[in-house]
Amino acid sequence: MERELVNNSVQTWISALTGGAIIGLLGILPLYIVPNEDKKKEKPYLEMLLSIAVGTQLADVFLHLLPEAFSHPDASSTYIGLWTLIGLFLFFIIEQIFPDDNYQDFNYKSKQLTEQKIKTSGYLNLLANFIDNVTHGAAIGGSFAVSPLIGVTTLAGIIIHEIPHEIGDFAILLQSGFDRWQATKAQFITGLGGLIGASIALIYSNFLHSTLWVLPFTSGAFLYVALVKTLPHLLKQNDLTHSFRQLIGVCGGLCIIYLILIYVG
Repeated sequence: MERELVNNSVQTWISALTGGAIIGLLGILPLYIVPNEDKKKEKPYLEMLLSIAVGTQLADVFLHLLPEAFSHPDASSTYIGLWTLIGLFLFFIIEQIFPDDNYQDFNYKSKQLTEQKIKTSGYLNLLANFIDNVTHGAAIGGSFAVSPLIGVTTLAGIIIHEIPHEIGDFAILLQSGFDRWQATKAQFITGLGGLIGASIALIYSNFLHSTLWVLPFTSGAFLYVALVKTLPHLLKQNDLTHSFRQLIGVCGGLCIIYLILIYVG
């Protein structure tokens, strides 16, 4: 399909890029919401946020990303399933290339090794979020190219949808070894994907149609982060009270995304 230029007036560009910038700034929000538990041995609030993060990521995959991919007129179940598997296994391969423990001496317990081991999963989460933010930015840019009203409506929906995600992602980064300031900077950088997506969507009208693979690919990436990297950390807790709180958190994350999709769309 030939690429066509869309409405690229100055007002449209300003509106779309502003929307993309707002998506990027959402990454700073958790710094002021999530309490500081760095000096505490037990971190119940962080554990609850990790549980919510698992719920929001799974809900985003099965209630948002994959249904949106299947609703595409050119969608094929085999094509979408294949790209979901590619996203999942690519993240698996990346972790094998940069393993958590790449030292032969397994008794080596230095702080440097511990930080390197933990942060691998954090970088995988950042990569998945960057791709997701590009698609959000593209949706914002494409919407403002149609009309300002549709652009504002789309932006509002994405903001409401992203707030619980950003908080959950912040918790994942903290659990992965990032300190609060590192996590905030990392989330802000991945949020710049919104500006990139908005810019591309304003230049090429068929960008969203030619990147059908992005939605299932991102789904596979989120599945890997949620089920392989985050959930096992929660399952280490054998206490019944902790397990119940985690179940409440996962169900709460699922409900948050479900209600947002129902009432905001």
